[in-house]
Amino acid sequence: MRSDEERSGARGWVWWYGLFLGCLLLAAGAAETVRVVRSGDGGLAFWFGTLVGGGVLVLVGTLLLPRRPRTGFMITAIGCVAGLLPTMWTLIVPVMLVVLIVVSGSRAMVAPVRSG
Repeated sequence: MRSDEERSGARGWVWWYGLFLGCLLLAAGAAETVRVVRSGDGGLAFWFGTLVGGGVLVLVGTLLLPRRPRTGFMITAIGCVAGLLPTMWTLIVPVMLVVLIVVSGSRAMVAPVRSG
């Protein structure tokens, strides 16, 4: 018998949710980078590093989740933690990032470990 995830393919809702949040962080990072460069306020390393870096990590981790669940989870979780602080003011995005950590972690712990 194949599991539900195998039947639905690698593109379950968690996969799409991770891609959405990764792209959201990248878009926010691009917008903040443009704002910082135009205004000269400073903090370019913080905004670019946390939002763009976190978005890239969330995307890479999400894409790895179907093939390497534990590695994908770790990379996704690091990206979500990086994106938490700069998006804290929105209230909703940090909750969405925590939900992604929880569901990708639960999927990673249930996934069988492939040997050799």
